Amino acid sequence: MQRRWHLLRHFVRQDLAQRYAGQLTGLAWIALAPLLQLALFTLVFGYIFKARVPGLEGGGYVAFLALGMWPWFAFSEAVTRAASAVTDHIGLLNKVAVPPEVLIAARVATPFLLHATGFVLVLGAIVALGTPLHFAGLPAVLAAWLVLLLLALAVGTLAAVLQVFVRDLAQLVAYLLTAWMFLSPVLYTREMSPAAMQGWMQVNPIAGIVESAREPLLFGRWDAPGLLVAAIGATVVAAIAIVLFRRVRPHLHDFL
Repeated sequence: MQRRWHLLRHFVRQDLAQRYAGQLTGLAWIALAPLLQLALFTLVFGYIFKARVPGLEGGGYVAFLALGMWPWFAFSEAVTRAASAVTDHIGLLNKVAVPPEVLIAARVATPFLLHATGFVLVLGAIVALGTPLHFAGLPAVLAAWLVLLLLALAVGTLAAVLQVFVRDLAQLVAYLLTAWMFLSPVLYTREMSPAAMQGWMQVNPIAGIVESAREPLLFGRWDAPGLLVAAIGATVVAAIAIVLFRRVRPHLHDFL
């Protein structure tokens, strides 16, 4: 177990180094990127579209959107990058005894580190822009991020395993994630969705996670049952991923 943690830290550091190698701003981009993204949201949705959600006035939609998008950024990037974690390291896996699950976990951990940092910076920027936040809800937000991490690891593992056998799966994952985002209350509230989608919202784990990462801060309320349903869903997906991974792991090298 200690060796796995050591390898995980190594691959996360390596991934970070490769991302920012040769960039003029270097690691400062970790702070600049989310602030620039928030500025873009403010321009497009706050001043051009003048988007609004019930219960929030003025620039409240920008805060609403940002607090939903950053968890989604972490999840979607983690799953996308995890999908190719095994196939991208064929040479390494054929030469060195590296557990494939460590490569998958590293591909998930790096986006979460970056976007969680961005999320914290965005919180400060939102307050500076004049939207008050209920920081007493931070424990609920942390719980939501932990459930999101579990779900990303589970879905990322499933995608990585299937990618070994279906090499063009990576292209499909991007489209599926886009559809998943639009079918989740990331850009809108659950109440704004059509009645036909309400049943889907009840079983969609992203719905409960995003709402639990956003509503405690914006409205001072927390739908604990919704996050519990999301946690159960993430656990079920994780169990399926573990069973599938254990069954196909002995055969992975045959298809690499």
